[in-house]
Amino acid sequence: MALQRGHNVELQDLRYFIAVAERENCSISKVAEQLHMAQPNLSDKIKDLEKKLGDVILFDRKKRPLRLTQAGLEFLKEARLILAEVDHAIETATLASQGKVGRLIVGFNSSVSNSILPSLLIKFRTNFPNVKLVLQEHTAYSLIRGLETQQIDIGLMHWSALNHQDAGLCVEAIKEEPLVLVLPSNHPLAAQTEISLQSLAHESFILPPSHLSYSLYQQIVSLCQQIGFVPQVTQEATLMLTILSLVAGGLGISLLPANVKTIERQGVVYRGIQEPTPMLKIVAAWRSDNSSAVLREFLAVCHLIQHGD
Repeated sequence: MALQRGHNVELQDLRYFIAVAERENCSISKVAEQLHMAQPNLSDKIKDLEKKLGDVILFDRKKRPLRLTQAGLEFLKEARLILAEVDHAIETATLASQGKVGRLIVGFNSSVSNSILPSLLIKFRTNFPNVKLVLQEHTAYSLIRGLETQQIDIGLMHWSALNHQDAGLCVEAIKEEPLVLVLPSNHPLAAQTEISLQSLAHESFILPPSHLSYSLYQQIVSLCQQIGFVPQVTQEATLMLTILSLVAGGLGISLLPANVKTIERQGVVYRGIQEPTPMLKIVAAWRSDNSSAVLREFLAVCHLIQHGD
């Protein structure tokens, strides 16, 4: 038996009915006492419910104690299902408000996947196993555009003050890391543990495209300019793995975030830089008008990663 529109049956009507139906061996006065209400009031509630259903008789009142009619038995099954669905809806809404269920689209670039992403995912999924994370790898440029067009909820990427021209975004640093020099393993400078940038003035550089990774590209170029030269960028590649392959192939050298050292690539070596270099910030960026509870909890996990917890 399914409730039809227009009957005006309320959830409390169902609760009263179920209370009486589940205590068939008790008198209605005993049930009323357990519900902390007067027996005539409870009897009236049951009669009102029967009227709302179109004068459907739910109890056989000729028998003592009351017995459910066939219609009452069927209605009891449906009433229990309805209340169970309501309880489930309330529980789901409560969990959603706590950020414990839902969906979050997380964008990231390759630097993040090489550094904080694994520990971030482990910690978040441990605490929020019922949240669906949709993971998308993009360039920094695409991440910012994805945030602005609401195609992703949060972006994890390198960031500099140059990016703050993007209005409507909140940004919070999660980790800082230096640059490292990437050389072919047979390069004359590979024997040194630390190398001065001044010795690289005439080298060919392989860098991420400026229009896709503007922050990183610009910081590398600015650093070289401070040393006294403009890097000769002879090749660009979007992915770190591709840059490493080109370096291994002898096409040039590169400056990349230190997380690249997590990638073992035959034919390349990683070396420190003698001069002080700027610390590259890996940040979480999100829209200021995104009030998602799941986003709030994901950011809380980012804070834990930031503080080494």
